[in-house]
Amino acid sequence: MKRILIRSGKSPFHVASQQEFLQKDLIGTNSGNLLFSDAAHKILLTDRTEVTSNGIGTVATPERAREINRDYDVFVIPLANAFRPSFKPNLNKLSALIEQLTIPVVVAGVGAQVPDDYDTTRLAPIEASVKRFVRAVLERSASIGVRGELTASYLERLGFKRHVEIIGCPSMFLHGDTFP
Repeated sequence: MKRILIRSGKSPFHVASQQEFLQKDLIGTNSGNLLFSDAAHKILLTDRTEVTSNGIGTVATPERAREINRDYDVFVIPLANAFRPSFKPNLNKLSALIEQLTIPVVVAGVGAQVPDDYDTTRLAPIEASVKRFVRAVLERSASIGVRGELTASYLERLGFKRHVEIIGCPSMFLHGDTFP
């Protein structure tokens, strides 16, 4: 049985109270995170997999990395608009953890958050962090899944032309291969 660790606030099968949502920040301050992480969890859950939620917060200690390497076969990270200046500290923590992992790391649906004019110049302060994150992932995975053409072209501009696949948001597959 494949043991999958997924970065998500909670399992989609755990019914949390309002108080628990707030106290543990199970949605990362955005209810959309719940939708796409639940979808990713359900997509990965089969009779041959065991999917465990890691939580939204990242613990990047050597001890935690050893535990993940020992207890899981793959680490899946569904992300939304993580390429944005306000997410830089989280992105750096994720990179620090990933760099210590020896198991495959799969990123599903990461996106760049920019204004309506698609101008990525506001992302200049996080370019080093984005490069570090993408490098760390691609050292442990064949590709990185992005939300759309904007993110794909942004990563291409940063030097990642190959191994970037446009997959959209995992929430599109919440109901399996049908899109109501």
